[in-house]
Amino acid sequence: MKKVIALVIVAFVFIAGCKKEEEQTYTTINVGAMLSLTGNWSTLGIPSKAAIEIAVEEINADFKARGVPYRFSASVFDTKLDTNLAKAYMTDALNSGMRLIIGPQSSAEVGAIKSIADGGNMLVVSQGSTASSLAIANDAIYRYCPGDAIEGAAIASSIYDEGKRGLIVLARDDAGNIGLQNSVKNAFSTKAGATVEYIAPYPTTITDYSTFLSDVKNRISTLTATYGDTAVAIYLASFDEAVDIFSQASGDSVLQSVNWYGGDGFIKSSAILSSSSACDFAIATNYYAPEFGLPMSAQPKWQPLTAAILSRCGQQPDAYAIAAYDAMWVLARTVEANNGIPADAVNLRNSFVAQTAQFSGATGSITLNTYGDRANGSFDYWGLQKVNGVYSWKFVKKSL
Repeated sequence: MKKVIALVIVAFVFIAGCKKEEEQTYTTINVGAMLSLTGNWSTLGIPSKAAIEIAVEEINADFKARGVPYRFSASVFDTKLDTNLAKAYMTDALNSGMRLIIGPQSSAEVGAIKSIADGGNMLVVSQGSTASSLAIANDAIYRYCPGDAIEGAAIASSIYDEGKRGLIVLARDDAGNIGLQNSVKNAFSTKAGATVEYIAPYPTTITDYSTFLSDVKNRISTLTATYGDTAVAIYLASFDEAVDIFSQASGDSVLQSVNWYGGDGFIKSSAILSSSSACDFAIATNYYAPEFGLPMSAQPKWQPLTAAILSRCGQQPDAYAIAAYDAMWVLARTVEANNGIPADAVNLRNSFVAQTAQFSGATGSITLNTYGDRANGSFDYWGLQKVNGVYSWKFVKKSL
């Protein structure tokens, strides 16, 4: 009996030693995730958080099974789309030794943290930033969604092909939405017989849009005198403040006499669903906005992932959130390929680009242009509907 007890003790000591040895054989790398969880555009931030968490779990299981000596964790920072918060969190991340960041999701935030990333030997992968002003070669910023030039050209063509010849372009005063406004303006103005009315972006701090909407009404009257109601449209690049804009425009016969279109910052927003006036306005004006589309070739990957994200956070993810999942995987592959994070910033970035080119994920293959931005992509258009008294987003069509 003493021998048996001794053998059992030895076995436990051996197992404990092996477990301790196993725990010491890998290094954990903490990746920062800068997302809007409680502010504007949380409909991207919340699913992005779930997507990153799922990717971390899958990567850690895969690395453990293959004996790769690295594990990952994610520290999530709720930026609320606030540039000051983004800068503060980025500084905290740098000071804590983080070098890999997913997000921020808006271009204004990316612009705010860019100098910190460039100077801090870091690598940033945004899943939502589209501004052309941030298309800069050889910096620390990479973007896994199509830029505003691609999106702007796509929706401008769709608007024109629906018979619109007079277009009024509106935007929130931030880098991403201004970029979309300008891209749509530039693309639409090249169309035969087209006229574009540009209105200066509205401040991010206002909640009363009456003066702004009065200007829009005057532009509508000018264009409809030439083209008629059916050939005039509004393009609005915004975030969730579009709910207030629609609510305040609701019931106005002039503002409601033309079709409205939007940018990717106000797509599948849950904020509008609780506002009957905003939803009714969107439905009356045939509003729709583009979502970066997921390719059918990658459906075996994104379909179960979409279901898993929905189950985890209760929100339906779009392709931008799925791009955050792909970003986490490519960062992990970059670490594996280099047996750690390369100390040199140029080597880190070059390796990340190489791993991106070899990767085919839930958003399909990712081709980066010379600025480190996604160079390919099509769009799904989504609008509002009311069925049995319940408002919801509905798929309208694909971009041309």
